Amino acid sequence: MIGLPLGYFALGHNLPEGERSAYALKRMRWRYRSAVLSFLLLAGAPIPSPTQDKKALEIVQRTIAAYGGEASVYLLRQRGQLRGFVKAYLEDGSTREGEITIRFLHRLERQDELRQIELRFPNAPTLTITYDGERVGGTEDGVPIVLRLRTEAAFRAELKHNYETLLRYREYKAEVKYVGREKRSGIDVDVLDLTLPDGATTRYFISTKTSRILHIEYDVSVPLVSKPIRFRDSFYDFRVVQTTLVPYRIERYEDGRLVQEIRLTEVAYGVQIEEAQFRLSGSGDRKPL
Repeated sequence: MIGLPLGYFALGHNLPEGERSAYALKRMRWRYRSAVLSFLLLAGAPIPSPTQDKKALEIVQRTIAAYGGEASVYLLRQRGQLRGFVKAYLEDGSTREGEITIRFLHRLERQDELRQIELRFPNAPTLTITYDGERVGGTEDGVPIVLRLRTEAAFRAELKHNYETLLRYREYKAEVKYVGREKRSGIDVDVLDLTLPDGATTRYFISTKTSRILHIEYDVSVPLVSKPIRFRDSFYDFRVVQTTLVPYRIERYEDGRLVQEIRLTEVAYGVQIEEAQFRLSGSGDRKPL
């Protein structure tokens, strides 16, 4: 038998039905805010200091609200699974299409995110790339492999250079700076730079009309490559999932060339995902992928 929350009958039970519904909604929002504050305190996330860029912070707060508010960011989006189709654009002009599954587990106490990506292409073994909190490893049909330096560098970069980092800027103790306003594809955008304590910087392009993050840009250094690669992720087809805003189509560019497109078909937050699913074992000695 499911018990009712403590205090359910203590307040608001004598109000008219309409006022009772409004009261219940306000109480729910208060509980969410309290829970979010508790998570922020436990995570050691600081209140923004006076040195932070005031205009940038105002834009960030509007953006967080557009994505469902802090309750969605810190509670709902703590763990999840995304499925869809992926299309790779190869350097020879050909394309390769397959399926993609992304799993993640955000650990507030460590301010990091465990992540796993599965790629399934026709007539090829299933490739799985996993970050366990320290290492990045890969397998083909469960057999460990050695990832190419470029593949591992791009995967590691995505852990910190993503649109959710801006939504969690306080938790990551990041500095945000307003760069200016410009047009992208005819849309007015505010441009912000977010810098993490380790110096990693991501540039965000946020719609002035909807407060949605439309593009992000960042540089990725690859071992044995003379200069960093400029990445750009662009987000489209926004939908509301479990009270939070999600882009269902994502394009990735490397030095201006389209290299990947993801179209999501299924997004689920709050699913049962354990840390054991991200555990790496052994090391690969097969041909790098």
